[in-house]
Amino acid sequence: MANYYATARSNYFAVKDETKFRQWAESHYLEVMTPNYPERIPHEVPRFAITPSDDSHHGGWPGSRFNEETQEDESIALHEELSLHLADGEVAVLMEIGNEKLRYLIGYTVAVNNKGETVSMDLNAIYELAKPLGKTLTEAEY
Repeated sequence: MANYYATARSNYFAVKDETKFRQWAESHYLEVMTPNYPERIPHEVPRFAITPSDDSHHGGWPGSRFNEETQEDESIALHEELSLHLADGEVAVLMEIGNEKLRYLIGYTVAVNNKGETVSMDLNAIYELAKPLGKTLTEAEY
């Protein structure tokens, strides 16, 4: 049996309340990062990025959280929760790439604003775009 391993991170964005944002991130095992090259990031206000911490199970974005009351995992939409922390006009982009050995590769990204509006895409969209290029098109898996 092969395991799925991922790498994920976000862009830099401003938040409404740094303390509440950091508490939220910690509760989801997310590491909060600050820009290494602040001159490349608009810095009229502090900006932060997130990535799954070393305590995460597989390196990707969490899709569930353990509920202490029910003693069960419950599904979450991380980008929806993040949108509640974003400052007005900010857009967070969450990217994840991963693989299960070389059986398959995935790449997925979602952008969300402080109003909860989203756009998303994944690498598998290439198959639909590539159909007009030729008659034989196989998938990059197994």
